[in-house]
This record gives sequence, C-alpha cells and structure tokens, in this order.
Amino acid sequence: MPAVNRRATYSLTAAVLLLLLGMVALFSVAKRRNQRLADSAIDLQRNTSQQEKIIKELQQRLDDCAPMVLPTDSSWRNASQIDSASVISQTISSRK
Repeated sequence: MPAVNRRATYSLTAAVLLLLLGMVALFSVAKRRNQRLADSAIDLQRNTSQQEKIIKELQQRLDDCAPMVLPTDSSWRNASQIDSASVISQTISSRK
C-alpha cells in the first residue's frame, strides 16, 4: 500500500472516530438534560399535590369553622324612627 493511501486511511479513520466521540458526547448531554427535565416534572407534580392537600385542608378547616353570628344591634333598627325632636324631648325630660 502506498504511503499516501495509508495516510488517507488513517486520517479518515481518525475523523470517523472523532465524529463517533462527538455523537456519544451529544447523546450523553441529551440524556442528562432529559433526566433533569423528568426530575423537574416529578418535583412539580409533587409540589402541586402537596399544595392541593394544603388547599383541601384549609377548605376543611374553613368548613369546620362555626359561622360567626354577631348579635344584632337593635338601636340601629329604630334609628329611622328617631328624630331630633324626640331626642331633645327625651333629654329635657330626663334632666327634670
């Protein structure tokens, strides 16, 4: 085999090996990226389920709380019936 053909063969073999190494490196990077994305998706699902549990717990607490019934102030009900003249007359009569 002449020296030129042997040199060309070695060069082509080296080029093919470098291309194969580059492809292996790209595949490993893609695999790591895919694994990171899968892990992130699992973390998001876990966080979402935890937040849903917290929301359900808070809704249950809210449902369990007795509705707060404040006593009604009866003086407001009669406020429309009270006028200034009656207040003045009551004040004057209470001073006597």
